[in-house]
Amino acid sequence: MSQLVPWYPCIYVLGSRIFEVMYQRYTYVRYHVSVIPICGGNCCDPQTEERIKQQARSDFHYQIHHHSRSHQGLLAITADALRDSMTSLARQSENKTLNLFNQVYRSMAVQSRPSIKALYQAMIDYVAPSNTPVNLEQPLTRSMLKERFSEFFTKLFPIAYHHAVNPHQQDFSPKFKSCLYEIVDRIKPFGDIPDQISASMAKSLEATRVLIQALDLGKTVLDKTDTVLFSGSRLHQEACNDALMKMTYCPKCKGITEEVEPCHSLCTNVMRGCLTQPASEMDPAWSGYVYIVERLVAAVDGPTNVLELNTERAMRQLDTHISDAIMHAMEDGPALEEKVRTACGRAELNSAVTTTNSDDSSAATLTVVDASTLPSPFTPRTPPNQLHVQLGNFLASVERSRTFYGNLADTICEEYPDKHCWNGERIGEYTKTVVDSSLGAQKYNPEFKLTAIGTADTSAYSNPNISELIDQLRHITQVVQSHLTYPSSAIGLLADEAADGSGSGWRPEMEDDDDGRNGGGIHNRHDDEDDDGNYSGSGMGSTTIDPVVKGNENIDGNLATGISSRSFLTLLLLFCTIYVPLAA
Repeated sequence: MSQLVPWYPCIYVLGSRIFEVMYQRYTYVRYHVSVIPICGGNCCDPQTEERIKQQARSDFHYQIHHHSRSHQGLLAITADALRDSMTSLARQSENKTLNLFNQVYRSMAVQSRPSIKALYQAMIDYVAPSNTPVNLEQPLTRSMLKERFSEFFTKLFPIAYHHAVNPHQQDFSPKFKSCLYEIVDRIKPFGDIPDQISASMAKSLEATRVLIQALDLGKTVLDKTDTVLFSGSRLHQEACNDALMKMTYCPKCKGITEEVEPCHSLCTNVMRGCLTQPASEMDPAWSGYVYIVERLVAAVDGPTNVLELNTERAMRQLDTHISDAIMHAMEDGPALEEKVRTACGRAELNSAVTTTNSDDSSAATLTVVDASTLPSPFTPRTPPNQLHVQLGNFLASVERSRTFYGNLADTICEEYPDKHCWNGERIGEYTKTVVDSSLGAQKYNPEFKLTAIGTADTSAYSNPNISELIDQLRHITQVVQSHLTYPSSAIGLLADEAADGSGSGWRPEMEDDDDGRNGGGIHNRHDDEDDDGNYSGSGMGSTTIDPVVKGNENIDGNLATGISSRSFLTLLLLFCTIYVPLAA
């Protein structure tokens, strides 16, 4: 119902324009809300009042978007840095692998090139935007990525076998190659190395992909915040709109022409009344999401790689491990040839060239190369790369995002004054009670007349859009958590560290100064470059986010066992085989 009352002047603001009109004021009874002359009876006609309320609402949306923008930027920049870094690392590793074949396995280089490029392209595609949708329904799955590695070694086998037993003969016939493809899984010419490489790369790339998706999802959730928080019930929206209008535009309706800001306490009550219910629903899911993403970032970028999720380390070692697989086949030449002959018969060549005698063909023949061109068994120490710096910045900044929803109301009001400000009725101090930020306290909020606020009956605030975002955050949290389970091989090492009472207290953002003041000897962590690192610190250090293994051991699962020593020994053997006879 409405009541017609005398004419009053109205000054109101829309955008940058100030209007003055004469109107007849109407007051309304809205459901169980009290009769509300919003600006003390001296405001505009219903149509103009509605326009002003919509402007106040738009201003409020902008405020929320403004305060979420920095958090969105942090998530987006980190996701892009991860994706770009993985692409760059893959290209670098691809070039190293191609150079390895050109220099060490020259007779295999041309035929292997398509398979090498296809393998690395699959890894790049795995973290590409098309394969990291926020709905987690990626077209290229982890099992499919492992199949790409299997295909690579399957195609590599005939080439490596020909290089080992018939290096100077014509290529194998298509029929014989087809037989070799079929028996790869049975005879395992490369040993367990392909399975270890596949498991290591797939696990670390999967963690990186999930991290990118989690970061993108967080950005999407924040981007929807300003609209989703106000898509609840009509009652709550109207109560909030009225309070916002009273806080921001009533001074103009009162004829106050000077620029005056709302009092800090008035703003606090209004913002808590508008935001407490939806923010209290979002806060637990969001804070849990931020915490678990912090842990995954630390695991992906950590120096010890206890969880075996460091894609950078795995990628930098990939060319060496591929070489190890080839050398394994060559070392097992006679036995391998016997297995092939049993399964496929004598080697068939493309031309009429006679197959060489088994006694002569069993020994592997290597192309002589300059020792200076051979890949080093150890990667030299390099300064921290841009990804490490970005992830360190992320960890240093994201903790503040954990309470974004819980503190949003207070954050919006933190710069408003306490004196000479608009208190809702006049310019002065705000003397009403400032309610607590809890949901239950809102029923005492003096700026809201909606009696359902803060009660157990939350049906008036039911917001399916918020529920959908909460479900998405909880789902990605569970997915990330599944990647943070310690492998059985690491449990004993962590127990040893706990018993010893040592640790580095490492945080990625704490790089040593030149004089080593931040703990002495925190170094970069690529490949084997940590072998001579000097890690130290005080106390246990953190074992929640990134436990540090005693002795600074590089843990890359089963792949680390034996491969690095084989790399060194095979290269040393290669050098002696080539140069000792020449020197003699």
